[in-house]
Amino acid sequence: MIYMYKLIFLLFFLILSKDGFSQHLTYNKGGTKATNYFEEIPYQDINGKIIVKVRINQVDYNFLFDTGAPTCISPKILNAIGIEKGKRDQVNDVNGKRVSSQAVIIKDIALGHLNFNDIPAVTGVPDFFRCWNVDGIIGSNLLRHSIIEMNSQKKTIVITDQIGKLQLGQRTGISLSLDTIQSYPVFNVQLSDKSTMPVHFDTGDNGLLSLSETSMEQFKKAKVYKSITKGYGANQIGAFGMEKNNQKFLLKFPVLDIDEIHLRNVFTVTGRGSGARMGSKILNYGIVTIDFINRRFYYKGDDKEIDLAEKQWPFQPAFSNNKMVVGIVWQEAGESVAPGEQIVEIDGISFKDVDLCNLLINKPILEGKEHATVTIKSKKGDQRKLKIEKKYF
Repeated sequence: MIYMYKLIFLLFFLILSKDGFSQHLTYNKGGTKATNYFEEIPYQDINGKIIVKVRINQVDYNFLFDTGAPTCISPKILNAIGIEKGKRDQVNDVNGKRVSSQAVIIKDIALGHLNFNDIPAVTGVPDFFRCWNVDGIIGSNLLRHSIIEMNSQKKTIVITDQIGKLQLGQRTGISLSLDTIQSYPVFNVQLSDKSTMPVHFDTGDNGLLSLSETSMEQFKKAKVYKSITKGYGANQIGAFGMEKNNQKFLLKFPVLDIDEIHLRNVFTVTGRGSGARMGSKILNYGIVTIDFINRRFYYKGDDKEIDLAEKQWPFQPAFSNNKMVVGIVWQEAGESVAPGEQIVEIDGISFKDVDLCNLLINKPILEGKEHATVTIKSKKGDQRKLKIEKKYF
């Protein structure tokens, strides 16, 4: 769902840059020595972020389960276990911002009773990970020799090398490919009888579908989406900061089929990154199985066809310098509000000073509402009240 507070659910999306990437440095190393294993582990769901327990050197830590990133550890773990530092690598976030990160090898890390050895990892996590008490990431490079099944109703993740122990029946799934650097999973979604679109599966993104402007242009001639409206502003925070204001498009895909499940009227806001990705929100509608071993992707649910048509708010907020500000402004809002103006209050609840952790942990206050009264503070310091309403654009 794209609604006023979607941006509060920050996207953490680390990818290893191929520009300047050492051909001798790969994160597709190490693994488990176990065979015929079947491990079911519970996870905590915090607004779509999937948190699991891991054990390193007999100490338990919370890690984000993120198929869109390489395995990663915090400086706290690095210092606690004295890992030998390796080469430095370039890491990008969802907005294309790049930093240099130290690469290390984790000698032993356990998920439940399943141990993984000699796993390459990136070091350093964003400061906002403290909000979830998270010290690292279980990335796709650690999972690449296993089969993963994610069940949001049970809030469990199965890790196994035995496909027969999963209740897939005679289903064949769809083809899956993995990138050569960190085994980032990619599959095709069906947009029409003749058009498919490759999407990365990124459980670190708690949205449904994210699409770059580049991909939007690539599929324009195929007429597989409708451009609903356009706007201007920023609505996305990556690992290394807020994106810059730019033009945005609200798109609707009438058809988006994944294996056995047919999604209808899927909305997305374009971004500045590259390609397309599906986030953890698809778990709301079915069980996902990623067979890294045999390169297959399965998606099954009780409902075969799901209509996701929804109303939209006239603008979306952003978090900046401990304040809530106006992020994207859709053209339907006219001149009633401008990007960067401060949001002081919503329906009597003050947002003069905003704690980021509260926003990340708690549910959005507009959830389930159709109307709201927002107090806006202009850049000159003047305040005004604005009544907003969700509408079909």
